[in-house]
Amino acid sequence: MVPASPNTPIGFVSVIFVAVCIHQLVSFPHGRPVDLAPSNRHSGAPIDSSNVSLRLSNGKLTKIYERLEEEGSPRLLVGPETIIFDDSGTMYTLTEQSKLVSITDIQQKSEDDASIKTAKVTLVADLGIGRPLGGKFDSNNCLYFADVLKGLCRICLDRKPKPVVELVASRFQLQDGSWSDITYADDVDIGPRTGHVYFSDATDIKMDRDLQTGKWDIMYPSKLEGIRGLKSGKLLRYKPETGEVDLIASGAALFANGVAVDANESFVVFTSTFEGKVMKYHLTGEQEGQLETILTDFPGFLDGIDCSFHSSLCFVAMPAPFTPNLKALFNIRPPALSRFVRSILMLLPRGLTPDAKPYGGVAIVHRGDELSQPTVKQIYQDPTGVDVSTITGVTEGHDGKVYLGSLHNDFIGVLDYQ
Repeated sequence: MVPASPNTPIGFVSVIFVAVCIHQLVSFPHGRPVDLAPSNRHSGAPIDSSNVSLRLSNGKLTKIYERLEEEGSPRLLVGPETIIFDDSGTMYTLTEQSKLVSITDIQQKSEDDASIKTAKVTLVADLGIGRPLGGKFDSNNCLYFADVLKGLCRICLDRKPKPVVELVASRFQLQDGSWSDITYADDVDIGPRTGHVYFSDATDIKMDRDLQTGKWDIMYPSKLEGIRGLKSGKLLRYKPETGEVDLIASGAALFANGVAVDANESFVVFTSTFEGKVMKYHLTGEQEGQLETILTDFPGFLDGIDCSFHSSLCFVAMPAPFTPNLKALFNIRPPALSRFVRSILMLLPRGLTPDAKPYGGVAIVHRGDELSQPTVKQIYQDPTGVDVSTITGVTEGHDGKVYLGSLHNDFIGVLDYQ
């Protein structure tokens, strides 16, 4: 008997039948893909490739590199995900090597190029095993930071004889009394009025190590979340006065990412990476307790966010361009076929999962008020990542400039948008 060829109708049906059987038998450690409503999909405008406003040649971008005191010394400024300032204006960042470092003594590298600067980078503390991302100082010079592996952590720099890392929260209690783990702590902001710490738990998919590189694979859970389509992101709040963590918003984002509070602590905004949305949760006023989408018109996926205390502006990081292929995956009909295709993609070895194209973007947005609606005012971008790419953190400095962090870069970007 001649075996059925995949090119014949019987062969094609056989291949589909075998694939479906395998699909039903295979265990999915991160859950099966789900349908995603059109309203929850990225809907921003495509990238304008002629917009190169974040290139060095346009004069808006400056890059700060580490200045090594001794040639051959190991570099500390590796993967500065988010830039952090204390009350005195001293600059810090959290690195890929799980170090807290300070950045001081910034100098222009050469007289004929003002766009490249160097700085002294000093080790402040080793934060232990993990991967710290976003962080903010409170009024007591204690740094609260999100560590993907550990949860919400704190280190008080004035503590004697030396600063010690404290695990503040690795889980939180639900209304029914059960406990839920903080799986992927991502970003942090602190309310100026109450001192409450607002932070995101991006996904229920845990980070693990890439066995080939030995590094924590921080990107793989986000890729799985984007393909799966399950909105598992959460917004949480830690109250230092009671030590309690409460759940503010659940199932609110397709990878809950950046977090920012306004100057009056009347609301907290956060980003939904794969939906390309900025969400707003009202903390006070007539809409207290309500969650709404305020912005969607972005050409890329979203990451960190920071809101100015001196204006109505917020700044949003865009680490990668929107991928039409991802949109196509959710548009496959019937929906069952879309789920099937995406489930196969989730089972691929991590080395075969697609990487983001080189791109760096920052959106300047008006967050809205009583007189005007939220709007995207300006997009600064390097559409092919020539000078800056994979921007994950945006922080307004004391000088009014926006400082750009990245998971992978060995420098800090500075955007002078004014």
